[in-house]
Amino acid sequence: MKSYYSPMEQYIIFPVFSFSFTITNIAFSLLIAVSLTIILGRYKINEGILTNNWGILSESLFRTILGKIENFIGPSYSIYLPFFYSIFHLILFSNLLGLIPYTSTATVEIIKTLSFALTLLIGILFIGFLTHSFRILAIFLPGGTPLILIPLKIILELLAYISRTISLGLRLAINLITGHILAKVCAGFLWLGYIHGTSIFILSIGFILLTLFFVLEILVAY
Repeated sequence: MKSYYSPMEQYIIFPVFSFSFTITNIAFSLLIAVSLTIILGRYKINEGILTNNWGILSESLFRTILGKIENFIGPSYSIYLPFFYSIFHLILFSNLLGLIPYTSTATVEIIKTLSFALTLLIGILFIGFLTHSFRILAIFLPGGTPLILIPLKIILELLAYISRTISLGLRLAINLITGHILAKVCAGFLWLGYIHGTSIFILSIGFILLTLFFVLEILVAY
């Protein structure tokens, strides 16, 4: 079977522009996602009372993210809403762009998702240290720990904290990788069935299932 039927073809990294530096397809896709995030942040929904569908969607996402911050972090930390709002849309646009045929998905690169996760972890710990000083170490020490086990417990809790962060970064990339590969395999089967004269009725069933799976991929991207 020729290489262009390979489901892994969509993950090939190649240069798009070359100046004094090279912009690959993954970097170009990420730049598009960043541009869309900036445009969304500067977009005025409506200056009047009425709004449009895009404004309703933007406000819904805004309130959803704000509600998550207030529930899980606290209302006093809503000042970080622009940061989380930007991160959310950067990942969202990167995921959705990858669903367009013949495009690249920046968030399937594990090194990028891990960079996001570890950078956020370092930033959160740094802000926590500036806010609470060395009392931030209390999050690594469960209450009631015997005195002799405190050093070991702190190390274990720190490793668990880092492992949880790494797993979140891996989960984002792996969910997209598996979904993209399965979609490519299903589409390849439909195409091979078409060129080999498979019944249109059978192909239509496969196409409907592929469409439903694509809808599921959109939800996974969100």
